[in-house]
Amino acid sequence: MDPNSTYLIEIRLSGNKKRVRKDFRCFCFDMTIDLDLTNYKDFVEEIVEKYPTGYLEIAHVQYYDHDMKEFSEVHSNQNLVSMFEKNSKTKVVDMFISYCDPSKPFEPIKEWHSDVQM
Repeated sequence: MDPNSTYLIEIRLSGNKKRVRKDFRCFCFDMTIDLDLTNYKDFVEEIVEKYPTGYLEIAHVQYYDHDMKEFSEVHSNQNLVSMFEKNSKTKVVDMFISYCDPSKPFEPIKEWHSDVQM
């Protein structure tokens, strides 16, 4: 892996809000990826393969933009590249992945209450 294009992604994976346990907010894990070798579709498939969705659920990807102080959605390769460019100094991305029912509208994360400072 090229150190200039390698990033650490700190992922918080939350399940379907209707099915998840109330005392369990999310599952956290780290992942190292090489931007030169990764595209959006393969990235999401790799996560869903390791941590499967429920029946017919869809994975929605967001990241925390520390400069804009907001949660931005990632839908494409262009969004993925933009996300990494914004985090090029630290090489660390705070990412949120939500598994949701496709028949319901996706409710993006607007704020995150956590004991851990972002």
